[in-house]
Amino acid sequence: MAKKLSRHAFTTFWDVHAWTGVIGGLLLHVMFLSGGITLFRRQLAVWEEPLTQERSSIEQTGLQATLDRALAAAGTTPEQIWLDLPEGGLGAARIQYFAQGEAVSSWVHEEIVPERERLSEFLYELHYLWHRATGDWLFYLGGLLCVALLLALATGVLIHLKDIVRQFHQFRPDRKRRVLWSDMHKVLGVMGLPFQVLYAYTGAFFVFLGVLVPVFTGPVFGGDAARADLAAWGASFADEPARGAPARGLTLDELTARARAAEPRLVPERLRIRHHGLDSGTVELRGAIEGVPFARGVVRLRATDGAVLSLDAPGAEGARSGAFRWIYGLHYADFGGVTLRILFFVLALATCATILTGNLIWLARREARRESLGNRLLARVTVGFGAGTIAAIAALFLASRVFPLDWGARAAAEDLTFVVVLGLCVAWALAARDGGRLWWQQLGLAGLLLLPVPALAARWSGAGLFGAGQKLGAVVAVDVALLVTAAALCASAWALRRAALRDAAPPRATQDEAPAPRLDEAPAPLAHGGAGLMARRQTASHG
Repeated sequence: MAKKLSRHAFTTFWDVHAWTGVIGGLLLHVMFLSGGITLFRRQLAVWEEPLTQERSSIEQTGLQATLDRALAAAGTTPEQIWLDLPEGGLGAARIQYFAQGEAVSSWVHEEIVPERERLSEFLYELHYLWHRATGDWLFYLGGLLCVALLLALATGVLIHLKDIVRQFHQFRPDRKRRVLWSDMHKVLGVMGLPFQVLYAYTGAFFVFLGVLVPVFTGPVFGGDAARADLAAWGASFADEPARGAPARGLTLDELTARARAAEPRLVPERLRIRHHGLDSGTVELRGAIEGVPFARGVVRLRATDGAVLSLDAPGAEGARSGAFRWIYGLHYADFGGVTLRILFFVLALATCATILTGNLIWLARREARRESLGNRLLARVTVGFGAGTIAAIAALFLASRVFPLDWGARAAAEDLTFVVVLGLCVAWALAARDGGRLWWQQLGLAGLLLLPVPALAARWSGAGLFGAGQKLGAVVAVDVALLVTAAALCASAWALRRAALRDAAPPRATQDEAPAPRLDEAPAPLAHGGAGLMARRQTASHG
């Protein structure tokens, strides 16, 4: 017969369970929030960089001339080069490579301009928890959180299956805060269930397929990493040593024509050039496939003669290509236009609300069972991190328009702005005496930080809502979206403030009734400068 855990061991495990569960939920909140914004990454990239708002001249100069200019300015020929092409006839080409272990990214315009904006890139990397300073470990943690979310969704559906129809529409905003949290969690959770399952599955797929491919490289592909990559991704990512004698080969323009001949539906968006100038050189062209919903294609050519080494496109590689088309297309919302992306963005926000309310409900139940400083700390962290992430992103947008474009350290300053504001919001939540005010105060702060951003954007660009030049649809759309978001945040803060004042009003109760303890009250050591936690504790029953 199994031996019971001691009270100390049970309490310790219960608290560890609480901390890991709540923190995991908060990281998922960050992933969904930044992922929702990332759906408009292309528009943000145009909005933030004035060079992308000008008419492209690459059709007149040619791809090879563009590459030659960039390499001449770099003074080196890297083993691997990425060349991003302008989209929609706007902007400049962008060249990326590694030099002495450092990533180099530059715009190839009338002159070579080092990439200076990272807002859209930062948010894109944030949505899968990757940053150059932390490496890959948070990325893999994000994959594990996606698996945990799938498990939580499956068990949640089973728990609430008999009531799922009622929970779809039961919403009582006039009731107490805990009832409001519970209704929001259930209604938004049920409405967003297909969306959450989609992103939890595809997110885990992206992370762990990269882990599994090396595992099967030896036993299945005989140690041939290039063949394994080709089977899994449709292109090789294996490091191939440079070899052979110098060789001029075909120009990028000629190779692009050969790729289009091999796959006429391909619209090239990005080129991957390896061993440029050697007879072992290859060029890989990636882009959309016209006429096929959310389809992508990859054509790999030998640089010396343009021979097709591999072709990955719908119908060319069987089931793998078709499966990837659906997985990638659904995850990146490569269909349905801007209407679907707006819907997915709203569902991402609903998922964030589901996660945060789930944290608060669970912590309130733990507190009712056994009062604990840890519960109260986690509730405050949930508010500070949940609303603080929104305020930090708003501060990031503001910082990106305030810092000078030609300041070399601006990208690092933007990253630091996000981290500092988020940290201050969490500290504010932990130190505040009245937790009921935190939501509306921090959301209101986020709205105020966003409000001047479109006007400040006119300093660098005349293409926006407040610019003096010709208006550009993508830039104006981002300006309008920022103003609408700022107004929505301020309106939410106003509504939450009214709700907090209503909750703070004295309840109608008899003299003998005592008010129930609130989870959002400040932990005693934080509110009273080190005074101990309340002496009364309820003993937790356990098995």
